[in-house]
Amino acid sequence: MANQNDSTLPAGTTTSPVGYSNRSTQVVAPANRRTSTMLQQAHHYVSIKLTATNYLFWRAQLVPFLGGQNLYGCVDGTNACPPEFLGSSTSTASPTVNSLHADWVQQDQSILSMLISSLAEEVLYLAIGHSTSRGVWVATETALGSTSRSRTLSLLTQLQGLHQGDSSTSEYLGLAQILVEQLAQARCSIGLDEQNLHVFWGLRPEFRSLVASLTTKIQPLTILEVADLLNTHHYLFPEDAVPTGLPPPAVMVA
Repeated sequence: MANQNDSTLPAGTTTSPVGYSNRSTQVVAPANRRTSTMLQQAHHYVSIKLTATNYLFWRAQLVPFLGGQNLYGCVDGTNACPPEFLGSSTSTASPTVNSLHADWVQQDQSILSMLISSLAEEVLYLAIGHSTSRGVWVATETALGSTSRSRTLSLLTQLQGLHQGDSSTSEYLGLAQILVEQLAQARCSIGLDEQNLHVFWGLRPEFRSLVASLTTKIQPLTILEVADLLNTHHYLFPEDAVPTGLPPPAVMVA
């Protein structure tokens, strides 16, 4: 990140926007244009609009996109706005305008516009009253990534009550993974042993023999590893899968 207080640059050279190393103006301008173009085309990379129920998916799109453009620091607060003026070495001298300030503001407003365009109408109220990208980011995180005790208890209850039912293994384990991630977002991470316990309890009876063997493993499994093993079981023993709601196939007696 460029030094916000660097006032010793050679004549005819200006500092680059925050996130880029010091370069001449001839190099900075194309970099600014590339960043601006990427933000204008963000809808190609951020296709899911934020709603009241999909915060994790929305955030999963935005974080790598902003990180890939070296812009994530603006929303997480690590890339703060530079001062508008640089301090003077003498009390009588006029303060020097900091060119980084205008560059940062312009860049931040582009990010802010992109964030607002990624909000569905039902959560657009979260952008009201905020003039920076960080303001909107924190508002969405506070409202939809809540760390309240009631939300944590609700997520734990949902995880403990998981049942596969008519769902496919992919759907069932996908839901389990979402609940685990939401708990982590609420600063209530749970260990793999507890994850395994809740996931195994909710599986259909056809997987009991597999679960019995998995519980003897020394190391607990991640949900993705469980998914891989269940899919392998389906492939090797397709006859074990009995369609829900239908009686088991009749056994032919000789």
